[in-house]
Amino acid sequence: MSRRFFAIMLTALFSALTVNASDKSNEVLRQLIKNLHGGMEVHTTDGTKSYSGYVGTGYKLYFYKDKAYVKPEIDVKWGQFKYDGGHEVETSSVAVPVTVGYHVFNEELLGMEIFGGGRYEYIFNATNNTYDSSVNSSQFGLTAGTSIRLLNTVSLNVSYFYGLTSLFSDGTGKTSSFNFSFNF
Repeated sequence: MSRRFFAIMLTALFSALTVNASDKSNEVLRQLIKNLHGGMEVHTTDGTKSYSGYVGTGYKLYFYKDKAYVKPEIDVKWGQFKYDGGHEVETSSVAVPVTVGYHVFNEELLGMEIFGGGRYEYIFNATNNTYDSSVNSSQFGLTAGTSIRLLNTVSLNVSYFYGLTSLFSDGTGKTSSFNFSFNF
C-alpha cells in the first residue's frame, strides 16, 4: 500500500505541475528553479540527536491574490538516525511535503512567509540497521515553519517536523526534527 500511496502522491504533484505548465511553461520552470533548495535536518529519535541532508524543489499554486498558496514539493534525502542504546540506521528516501502558506509581507528587500502542512516520506534504502526491528518504509508527519527572503533572491527557511509514524515496525523510533534550508 505504501508504494501505491507514494505513486499517487507523485502523480498528483506532477499532474498539478503539468496543468500549470500548459498555461505558463516559463513560469513553472522559473518557480522550480527559484524553489530549488538544500538543507539539513536535526533529528531527535526517542531522545537521541542525528542529522540528515536533502535537496529538492517545489511549485507554489496561488489561490488568494499573490498571498496564499499550496506548495507541493519533492525532496531527495539521505542521512543517519541514531537512537537509544547506541543503535543507528542509514537511510535514503524521497519526501513529498505539501504545505499551505501565506506571505506575511513581500517587499523588494525583505519578505516573510509562514507555512504548514503534511509530509509523506518513502524510505527506499535502509542500511547498517543495528536495531532488531525493520525500518518502516512509509513515514507521515506534520510540518510548520517560516521563510525569510532577502533581496528577493535568497531565502532562509526554518521549520519543525513532527512524525506521526514510528521509524521502526515495532513502534519505536518516534522522530521529530528541526529543518534548516536555503533557496537561491
